[in-house]
Amino acid sequence: MSTSAHPALPGRARHRRPKEHRVGALRGMSAGIPLTLGIAYGLYAAWLSSNNGESNTFITIVALVGGAAVAALCFLLGKAQRRLKREQRAAAYAVLFGGAMGYLQSLSGETWLKAGFLGLFMGLGMAIVVFYLRYTHES
Repeated sequence: MSTSAHPALPGRARHRRPKEHRVGALRGMSAGIPLTLGIAYGLYAAWLSSNNGESNTFITIVALVGGAAVAALCFLLGKAQRRLKREQRAAAYAVLFGGAMGYLQSLSGETWLKAGFLGLFMGLGMAIVVFYLRYTHES
């Protein structure tokens, strides 16, 4: 009599669950990165507002609204970026980055025109970088 069991006996087989489809290397961190960016952006916006002698209420509102907006937009862009073509992805990153940097420039006391041009040029730079990275790393 043999002590080893046949592998096809019922109840003995181990079924492995299929691996989840991983969207990125940091699937569990999908909200962590936008949250960190939003907090950093809000704190920097608050610091820029405080240097201009604004009231504490205004500084708090600028920090909370700016940080929440950046975090939410980064989260949404991170979720939607896989469905976008490289040109659309480059444009989306350019609008988000250029708008955020232009707004920070306006908080520093510069004119809206200068802040708009800075945001435009920084957004164009971001579009070029994102397009180049997607073009060279397409799978």
